[in-house]
Amino acid sequence: MSLKKIRCRRTGDLVVGSAEDGSMAFADLSELASEWEESFLRFPFQAEYAFRSEKGDVFGETWNFKPISFFGEKNACAYRYLSEDGGAEVTVRQTFSEGIMAQTSEIRNLSGSRLCVKQLYNFFNGLDADCLNDRFSERVRLGVIRGEWGGEARLCWVRPEELCLVRATGHRTGCTAELRSNSAYTTRQVSPLLFVRDEQSGRVWFAQHLPDGPYCLEIGLTDEENRPGSCLNLGCGAGRSDKHGFRLYLEPGESYRACTTLLGCAPDFDGAMAALTAWRRAHLLHHPPIPLMFNDYMNCLWGNPDTPSCLSLIEAAERAGAEGYCFDDGWYRDRGVHGFTHLGDWRPSAERFEGKTFRELIAEINARGMIAGVWTELEVCSLMSEAASFPDEYFLRHEGVRIYRCGRLYFDFSHPGVRRYLLERVGELYGLGVRYLKNDYNGHPGCHVDWPNASGLAGAEQHCRAVYDFYAELRRTFPDLRVENCGSGAMRADGRTMENFDVQSISDCEEYDKLPAILNGTLLQLLPEQVGVWAYPYPRIFWEMGREDYLTEAYRKERADGRETAFNLVTGMMGRLYLSGRIDRADEPNFELIRRGLSLARTLREEVAQSRPVFPLGTASWMDRTSFAAQGLRRDNNLLLAVWRREGEADEVFLPCGRLQGAAELFPGNSCEIRPEGEGLRVRLPHPNQAVLIRAELK
Repeated sequence: MSLKKIRCRRTGDLVVGSAEDGSMAFADLSELASEWEESFLRFPFQAEYAFRSEKGDVFGETWNFKPISFFGEKNACAYRYLSEDGGAEVTVRQTFSEGIMAQTSEIRNLSGSRLCVKQLYNFFNGLDADCLNDRFSERVRLGVIRGEWGGEARLCWVRPEELCLVRATGHRTGCTAELRSNSAYTTRQVSPLLFVRDEQSGRVWFAQHLPDGPYCLEIGLTDEENRPGSCLNLGCGAGRSDKHGFRLYLEPGESYRACTTLLGCAPDFDGAMAALTAWRRAHLLHHPPIPLMFNDYMNCLWGNPDTPSCLSLIEAAERAGAEGYCFDDGWYRDRGVHGFTHLGDWRPSAERFEGKTFRELIAEINARGMIAGVWTELEVCSLMSEAASFPDEYFLRHEGVRIYRCGRLYFDFSHPGVRRYLLERVGELYGLGVRYLKNDYNGHPGCHVDWPNASGLAGAEQHCRAVYDFYAELRRTFPDLRVENCGSGAMRADGRTMENFDVQSISDCEEYDKLPAILNGTLLQLLPEQVGVWAYPYPRIFWEMGREDYLTEAYRKERADGRETAFNLVTGMMGRLYLSGRIDRADEPNFELIRRGLSLARTLREEVAQSRPVFPLGTASWMDRTSFAAQGLRRDNNLLLAVWRREGEADEVFLPCGRLQGAAELFPGNSCEIRPEGEGLRVRLPHPNQAVLIRAELK
C-alpha cells in the first residue's frame, strides 16, 4: 500500500489518516501524513464475536474484517467492514467539529444464526505525544479523574507506570492500563475522561467516553513507540468477554452499538478544555437555565422537615432572592420513620407537616413567586414500600433473584408497567404544583443484571439505556419540569447521563472549604451551566443534625465577619448556585451578603453559560487545606475569577492568567488587594478561609 493514498481529515489539531484498507492512524499537526509508517495504521475498532454455522463454530476478531464501503462529507464519514466469514458487519461513524472527533461503532449480525458479541470498542491507534524515546516514562503524564463520596472529581497526573503501563522488555507487549466502572456509578472511583500530556512540549491529548453505565477505557502501547508517529493507543467500550464478562447475543439482522467516544488534541491543557467545552455545548443536550433553588437538606434540615422550619426557610429563601424551594428527603414519610423505608411510593406524608397539607405548603411557595421542588429516587424502592409488592418482573434481578443493595430494590425500566407507574407518580406531584425534581441515586444494582440474550455486565448496560429512554419520555411528558441529577453527590456525573438532566449536584461534601477543589475537577467533565454548586451559609453541619441548640452566641460570633458566607457564595457563582443552610437564622449583615450574592449570581447566569473553564492554579487538592485555589470562567477577553485562600499562612498569590487590561472585585466588596502584574494577577486576601470574585479583562 502506498502512503500517498492515505485520506486525511482534520479538526483543530487532530489529524485522522485513513488508508484504502480501512485502517487509520491518529496524529497531531506536528506529524505529516507522508511520514506515517504503515505499521501505525489499524482498524478504528476492536471486535470479537462467535457464532455457530453449518460447518461448526466460527470465531472472529478485528483482523479478519475487510473494508467494503466508505461515505464521507465535510464533517462526517462512515466506514463499513465485513468479516471474511460473512457473519458480521461493523460500521464506524465519525463526526468532526470544534476540534474534536466523535466516533461510535456498530456491529450487525449477518450470520443467519445467533451471534455472540464478545467485544466492540472504538479504537484509536498511534496517539503521538511526541515522546518517542527512552524517556517516555519521564515525559508522559496521564491525567485521571478519581472520585469518592464527599471527595469527588480529583484530577491526578500520574506516570504511565503508576497505572501499570510499562514496557518490561523489547518484546511486543499486551500491557494495558484501564479506567473502568462495572456499574451505573460511572464516576464513583474514576471518570470516563483521560488526558495525556507531554511534559516537554505541553501538548495534550484528550478522550472522553459517553457511556451507558459500565465502561472501560483501555490504554496501551502501540509496540512502535520508538518510531515517529506513534506512542499510545486507546480502546473504549462497555467491556470485554475475557476481562470483564461482557457478552451480548444478537439474533439474525440485529445490531449492537457501542457508545460514543470523543478524541482530540491541543497545544496545551487550556486548549483541550476550550475544545471540550465547545463540543459539549454544540452537541450534548442541555436546557434553559434552572431557577436559583433553595434546598432544605445540606447543612440544614437533614431530611427532617416540619411545618415551622419549612415556613421559616421558605420566607427566608424568598427574601434572599431564591427562585425556587425544594423539599429534600423526608416529605414522603412520617416523622421518626427511617429514610430507606418508603422509597418508591412518592406520596406526601399526611402526618409529617402539622397544620398544613403538603399541597398548601407548595401553594405557599408558589404564592411567593417561587417554583416548588421535591427530592426523589425514581429508580429504586424500599422493602417496606407499597411498590415492593409489585411482581418480580418489575425489578432488576440477578440469577432470577431481586437485586437488593444499599437498602434498595431497583426497578426494571424495560417493563412498561414500571414506566407507567413512575410517570403516574410524577404526574401526581406535578398536579400538586411541583416543577422541579431533585432526582437522587444512592445505590446501584451492581455489575450483573439479568437481561435477555446478555451476560450480567451487558445486561447492566442495556438497562441503563432503558433508564435514559425513560428520562427522555419524562421530559417529553412534562416539558416544563426541571430535573436535577444528584446521584449520591456525583457518583454518575458523566456527559452521557447529563444529556437527560438540567443540572448535576457536584458533591455531598458538607465541608465548604473542600468544595473549590471538587468544583475544579467537576468543571473538567461538565459544562459550567450544568454544575450545581452547594452554598450553605449559616450551616447546621452534619454532626449537629440532631441538635437544636447549635446556634449559640459563640456560633454567631464566629460568623459575624461574613467570611464563611462569602466563601460559600463565591464557590456557587462558578456554576449553578443552589442555596441551603439555616439562612433563616442568619444575622442581618450575613443575610444581606446572601441577598447580594444571589442577586449577582442571577445576573451572571448568561455569562456562565457562555464561558469556558480555565485553571490559573491548576486543579486544587481537596485534602490540601493550606494552599490557594482558583477557578476562572472565560468568555472572549472577559474573565470571571474566583480565588479562595484556605488555611495556609501565605496571604497572597500570583495567578498566571495572561496580560490584563484591568481587574476589579465583584464580590463580596473591599475584601482584598488586586493588582495586574506581568502575565497575570496578584491577589492578597488577609484572612484564612476567605474568598473573592474578580472580574478581569484580558488584553
